[in-house]
This record gives sequence, structure tokens and C-alpha cells, in this order.
Amino acid sequence: MELGFNPYLAFACSVIAGFIMSMGGGGGSILAGVGHMSILGIGDANLIKVVNQILELASRALSVPLYHRQKRLVWPLAVVFSVGAPFGAIAGAWFSVAYFSDMSVYQPVFGALVVVVAARVLHEAGETSTPRSERARKAHTVAQRIHLDHPPRAHPSGPGPAIDSPTTESISWREIRVRFAGEIFGFNPLLTAGGAFGISFVGTTVGVGGGFLATPFMTSVLFFPMYLVVGTSLVALVAQLVVAVIAYLVLQVRMDWWLVAIEVPGVMVGSILGPMLNRYMNEKLLKIYVAIVLFAIGVYYLF
Repeated sequence: MELGFNPYLAFACSVIAGFIMSMGGGGGSILAGVGHMSILGIGDANLIKVVNQILELASRALSVPLYHRQKRLVWPLAVVFSVGAPFGAIAGAWFSVAYFSDMSVYQPVFGALVVVVAARVLHEAGETSTPRSERARKAHTVAQRIHLDHPPRAHPSGPGPAIDSPTTESISWREIRVRFAGEIFGFNPLLTAGGAFGISFVGTTVGVGGGFLATPFMTSVLFFPMYLVVGTSLVALVAQLVVAVIAYLVLQVRMDWWLVAIEVPGVMVGSILGPMLNRYMNEKLLKIYVAIVLFAIGVYYLF
């Protein structure tokens, strides 16, 4: 059977996308979308969106268990996120099919979103000062202490570092409190579910998952340390991705299952490498590099 794309390029692009997806920053699905549009030459906007999110799901199937073994997941936060996210996914899929099916409309919106993501990543990479708010300082201090007390291990894919998992202290409709590394981190479940709805709506509409918004939401609004946010943001949007894919299929968008069959294994390879290698990489330099690439991509699609 003749394929409408280069299978070797598709696999290679999906490996890179899976690696970035598993790092939790949200740029992986964007790179997957770029590969679909500009490298593989796919011209169906709805197909690109649904395949991007299938790849995100495949990435999480491997990377989430690895982060769980490293004791880096806040399950109460992920569960509350999963309450609001499916509703945003349904609304986003309908809105996307209705108003963003034309590539001439989709590409500029995609480009503008990529520029915003690049600016956020570059801002994070350039931050050197200590956060001003008490909650932000606490998260920053915990992250630094963990980095100093628990250096990278020889085999990062094995059991997590010698540190306790996050434990739930109390649950109420106003606040859920979690203890980690001797500190208490609390979040409002109503605010979190509402944020999940908005993040899921935007991510599903553009077909880029939502990690690019979930990560800053958890760090800058809920004030959890990045050490926990990376894995938690991955599992928090699983419900959104499942519902989004189902919604797109129910809305009868065109699917290319050969493309999915080739790219899913590539994403899995990249997603295994991500959690294994991220402890050995210079996070700041990686963010700067990704930000520059994303910014160039965004400007290209925008103009």
C-alpha cells in the first residue's frame, strides 16, 4: 500500500516529539504538529489535531509509570484536574471542528500559540532571582533541596530517589493539602478544576495536548515544585486526551491509521529516553534551545 507520507521521517519526528513530551514542558505535541504540516506535508488540520493527541496519549502510557516510580506524582492534584478537563475537551473538539478545520485559519492560530509557548519557556530559562511570594519561595526551596540532596543516579529508570512520596494531609471543597519534603502544599479544588477546563479547551482546540499551560498553572498559580509538576502534569491531562480523541472521532474527522501505527512506536521510544536522560541534561540550556526553535516555528506559521 502506498503511503501519503515518508514513513522514515514520520518515525524520526515522532521520536523527537516523544522525548520532548516526556519532559513535561508541552512542546512535544507542537513539534509533532510541525512535523505533520511542514515535513510530512499533511494538509488536513483535523487529522493533525487528533493524531497529535493520540501521540500524547502514547507518550504518557510510558513516561507516567517512570515518574511514578520516582515518586514524583501528586495524585490528588491529577484527579481534580481530571474532573474539569474532559468537559473542556468536548467543548474544544466541537469548537475546533466548527471553526478551525481550514488550514489557512489553523496555521496562524497555531503559530501564535507557539510564539506564546516559546516566550514562556525562554522566560523560565532566564529566571535567576528568588521568587517573591512565600508560596513560590517554598516551592523553589524544596526543588533546590531535592536537587542537592538527591543527585542523579546511575540508573534513573530504576526506583526513585530515597525520598518520601507526596502524601495527602486533608481534603475539603476549599483546599486539599499535600505534604512533600517536610512542607505543606495546598490547592483549591474548584479553582483547579476550572483551570483544567480552560487548559483542556485550548489544548484540544489547537490539538497540542495542554501541557504547555498545565505546567505553568501548577507552578505559578498552585505553587507546586517543578520536581512534582513534570510528572503530575502528564497524568493530569490523560482524561482530556482520551475524551478529545473520542470526541474528534465521533465528529467523524478523517483518520490515517497508518500514520498512527508508524508514529506511536517512535513516540514510545522518545518517551522512554526522556525520563531516563532528563536528570543528566542541562535543563536551562535545553529550555533555551527549545524556545528558540519554537519561536522560529511560530513566526514562520504566523506570517
